[in-house]
Amino acid sequence: MSTQNLDFSTDLSEREREIVFQYLFRRLAAYRNKTELYALTEAALLRSSDNGSSDSKTLEFSQALNAWGQSILENTWVACQEPGREGCPILDPLADTSVGKSPETPEPRVLTKIMNTVLLLHITTSKQYSAYTRDFLSNVAPIDEQTVVTALKDPERALAELHRQAQRVREQHAERGRILRFAGAGFGAIAGGVLIGVTGGLAAPLVGAGVTALLGGLGIGGTAAGVLAAGLASSSAVCGALFGAYGAHSSARMIDRHTKEVSDLAVLPVRTQKNQETLAVRLCISGWVSSHEDITSPWTVFGGDDTFALQWEVEALQAVSNALSDLITSQTMKYVGGEILKRTILAGLLSALSPVALLKIGKIIDNPLMNARALALKTGAVLAELLASRAFGNRPITLVGYSLGSLVIFEALRCLTELSPSKTLGLVQDVFIFGTPVSINLTIWSSVRRLVSGRLVNGFCPSDFVLAVLSRASDATWGVAGLQSVDVQGVENVRCEGVDGHLQWRGMIGRCLMECKAPGIVTSEVDSQSETMAEQLRLAGSGDFS
Repeated sequence: MSTQNLDFSTDLSEREREIVFQYLFRRLAAYRNKTELYALTEAALLRSSDNGSSDSKTLEFSQALNAWGQSILENTWVACQEPGREGCPILDPLADTSVGKSPETPEPRVLTKIMNTVLLLHITTSKQYSAYTRDFLSNVAPIDEQTVVTALKDPERALAELHRQAQRVREQHAERGRILRFAGAGFGAIAGGVLIGVTGGLAAPLVGAGVTALLGGLGIGGTAAGVLAAGLASSSAVCGALFGAYGAHSSARMIDRHTKEVSDLAVLPVRTQKNQETLAVRLCISGWVSSHEDITSPWTVFGGDDTFALQWEVEALQAVSNALSDLITSQTMKYVGGEILKRTILAGLLSALSPVALLKIGKIIDNPLMNARALALKTGAVLAELLASRAFGNRPITLVGYSLGSLVIFEALRCLTELSPSKTLGLVQDVFIFGTPVSINLTIWSSVRRLVSGRLVNGFCPSDFVLAVLSRASDATWGVAGLQSVDVQGVENVRCEGVDGHLQWRGMIGRCLMECKAPGIVTSEVDSQSETMAEQLRLAGSGDFS
């Protein structure tokens, strides 16, 4: 393990460090303003019906967002070795965001080192990893999360590496007449003093203006090294808060406390790092299953972050799968497929179908579907409680699902929007949902967009005949997200051309995620999944109107 990616370049002048800081300050200000815009959009849509309660929620969100942004700015100021003479500036809506006009842009190498240092500062001072932090830092420059995890997990080895770095820095600057006071026992004494001083709380000595005095013995480049040494002092407490109940060793007892409404619920590992948690986690949810392996197998397309699958009400989902298979092979569904090709509006389809056709479809699907849908809503409420209680740790979580699995996710997000923004800020990073059987109610989607820190992706397929029919009981005037785009600022709509029917979401999910440019996709796994899907279609023959 090397901590070089956590150490700020020792060759930058004060002027260069000022340029780097101002560049990052402006990027952060632009990010803060864009994020607040989602909350303002939500408030505007809610204002006509909530008697002003949306304004108080927006104010609370803005205050929590400002507190997060200011802490990141102060961490950046420390990472840049406190440039300027007036202290760390204040981040506010009027801060300059004009990075495009800057004549000097920092090198990617420099930005990466500083972003890594900011990341470590953020985690060790707050004992959490906000999804906003991950989204912002990774959009500025590549970050090395694995080095941070390794440093937190093995602090003695990290400190030994820091000692070696400090020795090299001392030797580099000795020729310039700037002998640093952290060689040998001297460095040990300084590092020890830092460790003792911050064991009870890291934030106070590091965020304040006295950081240079505190770590002055570390010299140029030494602030980052001293910060790392300080952060490692509380690494065990940080790790406990960061990784939560579902690290490499999940706890069944955590789920048991949340199963009053849902009888079948479990979190299953799909892909985890051996003896090493990651700084972020991914939870995937299947929408229907033909066998127990369908809970996890669609999600092997992911690598990188710890990936888990939510097992929920398997018997109900198998009943839906069987009913869907019966439905798509029925003569009634073939007729429906032809009608949908003629009519792009769901309401038009419903008025065109005869009562006999609807009765035949209802006989096949209503009981298993309505049962599974009700269970999906209950599971979503349970998932919201798990997320709010940080069961997966104080780290960013990405949610991915299709069909009824997407409904679980969307309901969880909807429930979270009703909580105080201070409890949910920076909780969810990215959301990818496909074939989602929910309405395109702009108010609800705006609230969900405010909740999600990073990307909110709606994957849809206009020719998903099954979803069109299954949604007939919903308010057709709103439309269905799985069939069309959602016209809300910040929602990414991706038309998944390769999906020819609702039952194909499971076998095409990897390809769809690639189209969405979702991070962490393993191309070989996607190719394997696509080949399996092609073989299944070949065996089934032509005429699939699903």
